[in-house]
Amino acid sequence: MQRISRLLFLPFIFLLALSAKAEEVTYANDNRIEIPVGIYITSLYDLDIPAKKFTVSAWIWSTYDPALMPEDYKFHNKIEITNARTWSIIENENFSIKNSDGKIHTMTKFTAEINQDWDVKHFPFDKQEVTIHIESIELDSKQIVFVPDTTNSMVGDELTLTGWNVLPIEIRAFDYKYPTTFGIQSGAKGIYPRMSFVVPIERYGHRIFWTYFLGFFVSYIIICILYFFSGELIESRVGLIMTALFACVGNKYTVDLLLPSNDVFSLSDLIQVASFIIVGVGLLSSVMLVVLMQKGMEALAHKFDIVITWLVALGYPAVMVYGVSMALQ
Repeated sequence: MQRISRLLFLPFIFLLALSAKAEEVTYANDNRIEIPVGIYITSLYDLDIPAKKFTVSAWIWSTYDPALMPEDYKFHNKIEITNARTWSIIENENFSIKNSDGKIHTMTKFTAEINQDWDVKHFPFDKQEVTIHIESIELDSKQIVFVPDTTNSMVGDELTLTGWNVLPIEIRAFDYKYPTTFGIQSGAKGIYPRMSFVVPIERYGHRIFWTYFLGFFVSYIIICILYFFSGELIESRVGLIMTALFACVGNKYTVDLLLPSNDVFSLSDLIQVASFIIVGVGLLSSVMLVVLMQKGMEALAHKFDIVITWLVALGYPAVMVYGVSMALQ
C-alpha cells in the first residue's frame, strides 16, 4: 500500500521540481538592466611565462540608461578587473557620449598587468587563452547583467605577437557567485555579473623546439657515437658520457628558466627524462660491457652492445615523434 501511495505522488513531485527550476531560470533573467559591453584590444605585450603574467592595453565601452541607474553611476568606476595585478585608466582617453535616445555611451582606455596561468604542457607547440575578467562593483546580478557586444569587440589589426598567431576574440558573460557573504548581515552570498574577454593565441614552435632542446639532441648524438667505441677504445666512452651528461644538465637549466613550475607531465619533461635515461643507459651499458669482457665473454658483450645500440638509436627518436605528435594534435 505504501508503495502505491508513493507512485501516486510521483507526478506531483515531478511538477514541483519543474516549477522550481523554472523559477530559478526566471530569477536569473527577469527585471535586470542589460548593459552591452565590448572591448577593443590595442596591444598585448610582456608575455611572461615564468612570472605568470602579461600586460594589455585596450578600449572598453558600455551603453546604459542613466534613468535606470544610480545617480553616481559611471561604468568605468563601477567595474574591476578581477585577475589584474595592477590596472589604471588613462584619464585623457575616457569619454562619455549621450545618444539620441537618452542613453549614455562610455569609452575608456586602460592598461593592466594580468595574472595568467599558462598551460605549458605542449610547449613549444602550446596554445594559450589570454584572459581578462571584468566584474561589476556594488551592482549585483539581481540588478544588472552584462551583454557582450560581439559585433564590435575585436583585437586590433596592428596587434602582432612575435612567434604567436593571434586568433579572434571570444567573450563569455556569466554570473559569478562568491562563496562568502562578505560579512553582510542578511547572510546572502554575493553574485555579480562578470564578463571574460578571451584571446586565443597559438605559438609558432618549430624553431623554438630545435633551439631550446638542442642540448638534449646533442647528448643523443653523443650517446649514439660512443657505441662505435669498442676494443681498446671502450675506456674512452666515459669521457663521451660525461660530455652528454653536461649537455643535458646545461640544457635543463636553460629550459627550466623559461617555464613556470607545473604539476603536469609536459613535452619538455618527456624530452628531459628521455635524454637523461639514454645517458644513464649509456653509462650502465659501458660498465656491463667492461665487466663481461673482463670475464672473457667477448661474444656476449658484443651482442649486448648491439642490442643496446639499436634500442637507444631507435627508441629515443620514437619517443620524440610520439611526444611532438601528441602536442600538435
